Amino acid sequence: MTEGTDIDGGHTAANSPLNADGHVLPKFMEHVGFVRELLNNSSNLICFCRFGTIEYVNPQGVRMLRAENADNLVGRPFSNFCDGEFSALFAQELDAFAHDDESIRLKLQALDGAWIDVTMRIFRLDGRRSQADPVYMIECNDISQYIKTSELTRRREARIERILQTITEAIITADEIGTIEDINPAAEKMFGISKQAAVGQNVKIFMKAAKDDALLRYFNTGDTAILGELREAEAARADGTAFPVEITITEIEEGGGRRKFIGVMRDITVRKQQFEQIEFLAHHDALTGLPNRHLFDDRLKQALIVAGRRQSRLALMFIDLDKFKLINDTLGHEAGDIVLKSAAARLLDRVRASDTVARVGGDEFAVILDDVGANENAAQIAQDIIATLTTPIEAAGEECTVGASIGIALYPEDADAASDLLACADETMYRVKAAGRNDFMFFNVQNNKLTKNS
Repeated sequence: MTEGTDIDGGHTAANSPLNADGHVLPKFMEHVGFVRELLNNSSNLICFCRFGTIEYVNPQGVRMLRAENADNLVGRPFSNFCDGEFSALFAQELDAFAHDDESIRLKLQALDGAWIDVTMRIFRLDGRRSQADPVYMIECNDISQYIKTSELTRRREARIERILQTITEAIITADEIGTIEDINPAAEKMFGISKQAAVGQNVKIFMKAAKDDALLRYFNTGDTAILGELREAEAARADGTAFPVEITITEIEEGGGRRKFIGVMRDITVRKQQFEQIEFLAHHDALTGLPNRHLFDDRLKQALIVAGRRQSRLALMFIDLDKFKLINDTLGHEAGDIVLKSAAARLLDRVRASDTVARVGGDEFAVILDDVGANENAAQIAQDIIATLTTPIEAAGEECTVGASIGIALYPEDADAASDLLACADETMYRVKAAGRNDFMFFNVQNNKLTKNS
C-alpha cells in the first residue's frame, strides 16, 4: 500500500480519506488544516476504516492502543482490537452500527494485552449505502477511569453499608425539617420500629419532648448549639418507654444548599444503671441497703436545716442491738448477716417514709424522726422498735432473739449541731445499756439527766 498525506502523528495510506482521490467528501478536504488540529487534539481515539481495515489513526488512538506509532496499527482490521461478539460483528459489517446518535459500550484490547473500557460511535462518512468501498470514522472514549472510580465508589458504598448493618449505634438520617430519610438496623432494633414505618415521620418520634428541649428547639428554630456536641438525652421507643441515650448530630450540606442531618445515638441504659449502682453503693450499706454513715451525716445536717427553717422539733435515735455478738459468735457471720438484714427491714417498717434509718456501725443503727412533735411520739416509735426487734428472727435453723438499747436526743432542746446531737443520742444509748438494756431514754440537757418518756 503506497503512503500518502500524514496528519501530525497519524498515518494515512494511498486511498485514505485524507487523500484527494475522490473517495472522501470534498468539503472535508477543503478544511484539512482544521481537521488536522481537531484530530491531533482530540482526547478520544479516532480512526478511519475502509472495508473494516484501519487506514488512519490519530495520536490519542496510538497512545490508547499502546502502539509505538501509527504504523503498528494501520492495515489491521479494527475488529482485531474488539472483545467478544463485537469482534465478529465488526469484521462482517460496520454499517449496522453507523448511527450518529448511538454509542456502544465495549472493551478494546491494546497491543500489550491490556483491556480498555470504551464507548464507541461509528460514522459512515460518505452517507451512501450503495458505495462499494464506504469509509467509516470510529470514535472511542476511554471510560476506564470512570469505571474504576465507579467501582471504587460502589465498593466504598458497599463497605459503608456493611458497617451500617453491623454497627451497634443507631444512625438516623433526616432532612432540614427533621423528616426521617433513613435509619440503620441498629436504630430499628433500638427503637422497636421498622425502617419502612420510620421513614417519612418526624425525628421527634424518637425523643421525649419534655426531656429534650434542646434537640426539639434545634429542629423547631434551627439553633445550631446542639450540632457536633456529644450530649445525653431521653429517647423513646415505639411503645412509649423512655431510655437514656448519648447523641451526636452532624449537619451535611448537599447540592443546591439542601441540608441533611446525621444523628448517631447510643443506648446508655446499662451504663446509667452501673453508675447509679456505684453511686448507691457509695452512700448505702452493702448488706442492708440502708444509708451508710456518710449519707446519714448528710441527711442529719439537711434535716436540721429544714427543722430550723420550720421551727419544728426533730428526734434522733441511736440504736444498738442487744445480744448480737452472741449470735455472731455461736451461729456465725452468715446468721449474723440475716439478723442485721431482718432488723433493718423491721426498723423501716416502724417509721414514716419521710424518716431516715441508717446503719452507722456493725450492729448500730440511727433513726432521724423529722417534725416529731411531742416527746410521746418519739417514745411510741421507740417502744414499737423494741417490740419488733425482740420478736425472734430465724437464722441458721435457729430462732434468734435480740433486743434494742435506744438513746434519744431532741432538736433544739439538746443540741442544734449535728455532731452534738449525735453525741447526745450515743451517750444516752450507752447509759441505757448500763441500766439493763432493751429500753430507751431521752437525753435531758437542762439538768443533765436521762429520762424515759418525758
